[in-house]
Amino acid sequence: MMQPPTSWPASSISPPDAISRCSQVARWSKCSFANRRARSSPPSEGFVELQSHGKARVAQVDLQEASEIYELRLMIEPAALERSVRNADDAYRLRVEAAWQALTHQQVGAPSLHANLHRTLLSNCDSAWVLKFATQLADRSGLMISVGIRARSTTYNTAEAHRTLKDLAVVGQAAAAADELRRHLVGSISFLHRLGTQQVEAASSEDGVQRPA
Repeated sequence: MMQPPTSWPASSISPPDAISRCSQVARWSKCSFANRRARSSPPSEGFVELQSHGKARVAQVDLQEASEIYELRLMIEPAALERSVRNADDAYRLRVEAAWQALTHQQVGAPSLHANLHRTLLSNCDSAWVLKFATQLADRSGLMISVGIRARSTTYNTAEAHRTLKDLAVVGQAAAAADELRRHLVGSISFLHRLGTQQVEAASSEDGVQRPA
């Protein structure tokens, strides 16, 4: 018997795609019950806009919110990673290597595999609260990027972008791994800021209004 899905595959939809019963069944071979179940459990709060007559579509991503979440990650996640790596054992190193290897099968890794790598890297953190906050923020920001933002360089490779981070964690270089994660997150924040600037400039050119830089 088919098990009903809990969410739509994030890599398959993007704003402002409509989420319709027929298209869902055709693209993912879901039964009607599974279809209703998945629509009632969107990928994350705020990512599905409900419309009239039971219709829904993928919501646009708020770049300001995304930037703020990444800035919070920058404050919390490197500390969680450093604590995780300091507590590393052989089982942790094997999990990290396996999570990274899973990303190497495609140039742009599936969002679930990307999220799994970050969760695995943090998994040995000895503070339950720090780990909880760090993983929640990482999951939220990763989903925002994968569902709502598709502007990626054609040369971007998910596994390669995380290779140094993985290597430092595996060899036990806790402080260096934390620094590499900071660099990684700062790059993502800069990308979001550039994207926001491009959107403002595009809106200015459309309405003919000069906005302050």
